[in-house]
Amino acid sequence: MVDLRGKLDKLRADAADLALMSRRTSDPQKRALFERLADELAIEVLELEQVMKLQSRRSGHSEMDNVVRLPARPDRR
Repeated sequence: MVDLRGKLDKLRADAADLALMSRRTSDPQKRALFERLADELAIEVLELEQVMKLQSRRSGHSEMDNVVRLPARPDRR
């Protein structure tokens, strides 16, 4: 489980890097792409953390009790 925690931390850092890239680029298409990728990756990390938390509860481990909550983002249209 510790190995998975490290991989999830790396994916979370990658999502943060993509979000930063979306804010720094001046190309609107690249901005939208990086932002969408960052959002999708962050959602995947959250879903994986929730699965790991559920599995750890079933197996009696309490290591994964702190799932990182993502702040709600306003709907962008």
